[in-house]
Amino acid sequence: MVRTSDTVVALQHVLAFPEGCVFAVQVAVRRGAADEPTWKALTDRHSTRGFPPEPTEVDMKFGVRFPDGSNATTVGNAVGGWATPAERPPAPRLVEAGGGYSSDDRHYQGDQSLWLWPLPPPGPFEFVIEWRNWGIDATATTLDGSAIRHAADQARPYWGS
Repeated sequence: MVRTSDTVVALQHVLAFPEGCVFAVQVAVRRGAADEPTWKALTDRHSTRGFPPEPTEVDMKFGVRFPDGSNATTVGNAVGGWATPAERPPAPRLVEAGGGYSSDDRHYQGDQSLWLWPLPPPGPFEFVIEWRNWGIDATATTLDGSAIRHAADQARPYWGS
């Protein structure tokens, strides 16, 4: 999705389920010229603010944009579930759904899973990242909603009931 002199953000794969999909994102950062407060904000993000931490103005943010004008972002979407269809939030919804990271004083390596509900519509749509603290303006990658929906049609539970 993005490559700079010190940062790579890669969409590794999409896992499709009948109700939605998971975007698996890999992040690698070299410290380069980052000052101590900037580096500490990156490496301490999960340990000092819980998971998932609500994105601030400088944190990495993700979103999706569909051709009909609907969209969703990770901002303001805490992980939550719903017991019945009546409790479902307005669609679409994109939430951080897990991940991990490791870092030292020179490198940061992380992975994030993002849950999109419901499945994207057929046809192209945009998956967007923005990470101002690392000099990344909103950058979109076009994905194929039809391919994700086709994969979801092939999904099967591990065990039947």
